[in-house]
Amino acid sequence: MNNETKAFELKLKADHLVDLWHDFCEKHTELYEFTCDEYMHLLASDIDKLNDVLNDKKDLLIFIEKLDAQRVETTEEILSLLDKKQEPKKLTALLSVLRENQLTEPAIQVEKLNLVLLDIIEKIQDQNKKNQVFLNKAIHSLKDLRESFNGKANYKTYSASGTTKSSQTF
Repeated sequence: MNNETKAFELKLKADHLVDLWHDFCEKHTELYEFTCDEYMHLLASDIDKLNDVLNDKKDLLIFIEKLDAQRVETTEEILSLLDKKQEPKKLTALLSVLRENQLTEPAIQVEKLNLVLLDIIEKIQDQNKKNQVFLNKAIHSLKDLRESFNGKANYKTYSASGTTKSSQTF
C-alpha cells in the first residue's frame, strides 16, 4: 500500500473513530433519559412502564457494547496502519498517536466528545444512585409493612443523643 492510500485510509479510520464517539455520546444520552424515566415510573409505581423502560435500557446497553467492539476494532485498524504493535491502554495515548501522525483534528474532536461522554456517564451514575436510594427505601417500607401484618410493630424512638433506635412490640 502506497503512502497516499495509507494516509487516506488512516484519515477515514480516524473519522470513523470520531463518529463512534459521537454515537457513544448520543446513546449514553438515551441511557440517561431511560434512567430518569425509570425513576419517574418508580415514583408512580407504574410497573408496566417501568418494565418497558428496563427492556429498552437493556437493548440500548447491548447496542453500546457493540459500539465498544467497533471502537476496539477501529483502534486496532488505526494502530495497524501506523505499524504500532501494541494498543494504547488509555485514550490519551491513542490521541497522542493520532497527533503524532498529523491527525490532530480527529484527536481534538474525540477528546472533546470524550469530555461530554464523561459528563453524561457521571449524570447516569448519579441518577442510578438516586434510583437505588428510592428502591432501598421502598424495600424497607415493604419490610416494615410485612412485619406489621405478622404482628410485629416497629416504633422508632430517639435516644438521649438524638439518634433513632427501633423497638419492637409483639
